[in-house]
Amino acid sequence: MTDHRIAVTVVDNMSDTPKSNEWSEREIGALWKREGKNQKYLTGKMKNADGSEQQIVIFSNKNKTKDNQPDFRVYKSEPRAEAQEGTEQSSAPPQEDLL
Repeated sequence: MTDHRIAVTVVDNMSDTPKSNEWSEREIGALWKREGKNQKYLTGKMKNADGSEQQIVIFSNKNKTKDNQPDFRVYKSEPRAEAQEGTEQSSAPPQEDLL
């Protein structure tokens, strides 16, 4: 049996190097989807104006009652050990899908 391998080069004619660099320069953070015991949430980091990074966590606004209230709330993230001490047993109902 003969092993046939094909090399493929993907060329994107719609983008060019300057745009890629522009997006890199405009980026201010990154988020990851997470699933907790009671709800899904986002965790990540944001760059401050001084260039330092702030760890953040984003939850659905479960108390939203009006359209002019936010869908999500953004919080500064605490170190993991402290955060778990403050949320030992929560009886909150499961939340809808986050994104």
